[in-house]
Amino acid sequence: MTETARKELPEAREVCPTTTRGLLAEGALLVDVREMDEVERVAFADCEVLNIPLSVFEQRWSEVPREREVVVASANGEASLKATYFLMYQGFDRVANMKHGMVRWIDRGFPVIGDASVSSVSGETCCGDAGSKADACCSGERGQSETSCC
Repeated sequence: MTETARKELPEAREVCPTTTRGLLAEGALLVDVREMDEVERVAFADCEVLNIPLSVFEQRWSEVPREREVVVASANGEASLKATYFLMYQGFDRVANMKHGMVRWIDRGFPVIGDASVSSVSGETCCGDAGSKADACCSGERGQSETSCC
């Protein structure tokens, strides 16, 4: 019986959709791990996106370029966190998870292709309303760091 190698990983870096938009503008790649039926309903727009569904991520992860900053996204940030840790395990050090995923992306009014109503949430966040309080949270104001924003 072979023993599976274990590797201690640091905590994954997490960024909010607002920070993600800034990273994408600076050349980061968005890796969307939602399943294709989800992507067909509503997709990220106005950014470079690589779609690799989580169900085939173990077979296709090598398509993710190591030389680029990568932000991994899913519907709500949970599946993408798994993919983020997987990439970290493979040696990626320029990778982050987009907290709250497509749901918060839509809630913040960022561009999508398709029906944005399929992924809606209330405007309430850990920072209060999703407007200026979330912006303050994401920018590091109110004692919040970039990794703990809404």
